[in-house]
Amino acid sequence: MQDAIVVAQLAGPRPIVQLAHARQRTEGVVGVWWRDDAAIAICAHSCGLTALPEAIGSLAQLERLEIGANQLTELPALPAALRELYIHDNRITQLPDLPALAVLDANRNRIAQLPALAGIDFVYLAGNRLTALPEIRGVRYLNVCDNPLRHLVLSDPEIQELRAEHSELHELSIEPLVGLRELSLRGNQLATLPASIGGHPALRVLDLRSNQLDALPESLRALPLTKLDLRWNPLRDRPPWLAELVDRGCLVYT
Repeated sequence: MQDAIVVAQLAGPRPIVQLAHARQRTEGVVGVWWRDDAAIAICAHSCGLTALPEAIGSLAQLERLEIGANQLTELPALPAALRELYIHDNRITQLPDLPALAVLDANRNRIAQLPALAGIDFVYLAGNRLTALPEIRGVRYLNVCDNPLRHLVLSDPEIQELRAEHSELHELSIEPLVGLRELSLRGNQLATLPASIGGHPALRVLDLRSNQLDALPESLRALPLTKLDLRWNPLRDRPPWLAELVDRGCLVYT
């Protein structure tokens, strides 16, 4: 009964419908997937929401909350059981402390600062106002494209895919990441790469398109790359070992 009251507060005058499954998306209405009397998943996409009820944190079994494409500027405390949070396309400027999420989609908000991000498998933060990243631990996929970062600092060994395209990057400080498989740095202002770029033993795909690279560190030579994209860089000094990568089966685009 308590969950139904909170859902009614969230919905206001909007219709409340029964979801067919937890991942169903509704538009303009509030969809709920129930287990007995407990709300397990809520979808309120494109509902014109300007605020969430403070009591939403009391939904003890809520695992999935999809409130994208609204007009939210802040979030109250979130349910401790929450595993997936979709808040993309809002006007949120900062996040509260986060529960143990598996997915955070906060693309296209106005976030300038973040709490520590720990143990989240998939993190989407593209199109915000980040100038620096918080402490990051145990994140498998990180997307920080279209943020004014300028300097990327990262040391989380769990990251497997990192996307930092169009982020005004002039400098990288990425420690050797043993799990990193794909790195996309397209559309930045990188003139050089640190020698440490070759310290990622699992790196397969490296996208460096549309930067200002004149030369490449030889440490790239030893990486097990299957794709290296260097298009739209000056590259006045093209090392002869690029041909070795091609011979190994790496797709090298220059």
